[in-house]
Parts: sequence; C-alpha cells; structure tokens
Amino acid sequence: MDADARAAIDLLLSESQINRLVREYCHGVDKRDADRFMAVWAEDAVWQVGPEQVFRGHTAILDGAQRQWDAFGQMHHWAANVVIDIEPGEDRATGESDVDVTVEMVDGRWVRGGGTYRDQYVREHGQWKIARREAVAHFHLYGESADIR
Repeated sequence: MDADARAAIDLLLSESQINRLVREYCHGVDKRDADRFMAVWAEDAVWQVGPEQVFRGHTAILDGAQRQWDAFGQMHHWAANVVIDIEPGEDRATGESDVDVTVEMVDGRWVRGGGTYRDQYVREHGQWKIARREAVAHFHLYGESADIR
C-alpha cells in the first residue's frame, strides 16, 4: 500500500474515532457513567462549560460532571452537525458540533437549551481524545414539571 492510501485510511479512521468521541461524551454524561465519560478526555484536557466555568485536568472535569449530576435529575444531550478538520499526518484536529440539551432540575422543572461545542482533539497513545471542549450556549427554554411515562 502506498503512502497516499495509508494517509487516506488514517484520515477516515481518525474522523470516525473523533465522531465516536462526540457520541460517547453524550452517553457518558447522560447515563452518569463516569468511566465512559472520562474515557473521552485527554490527559490534560480542558472543559469550558461557560465563560466562568473552566475545568482543567481529569480530576476537575470529573468534579464538574458530578456537580451537573447533583444539580439535574436527568440530562439528555443530542449532538449533530459534526464537522471535523484534521490535518493529514498530524495528531491534532479541531471540530464543532451543535447540541440540543434537555435537563430536569431537582425541583422538577425542565430546561431545554441549544448550543455549539467547539472542540480540539489530540491523538494520545494511538487514540483520539478531546483536548479542549468549549460549550457555547445559544438559548434556554424553561418549562414546568412534566409527567413522563
């Protein structure tokens, strides 16, 4: 196999693995699965959930997720419109995706929001990870409690 074919295969596999990270993040945080959630993050990752809320490193990121799990009865994230830019032959990439989030507050009220994740990715030990995720909120809708069956 020539170098161009190997590069093309690496690019396709990299994009597939990064797309999987976007989905695993949502599943991990929504299902309160700390191992699954933490598996998406690079060793020195940064998670910026708001202008004043920045978590640096695994310990702080897990603490930030725990705060969310304590604050919300349920969380549901749906990421779409994923766009990934990978420089061929590099172990770094950038991407963005739009996100729809619905959360149940501990008092039973529901909040729905939409935003964008702006990401930086890095390949560590052969695996793609999120190196930085910045969540940019675009809107929030507040509602009363719902009877969900």
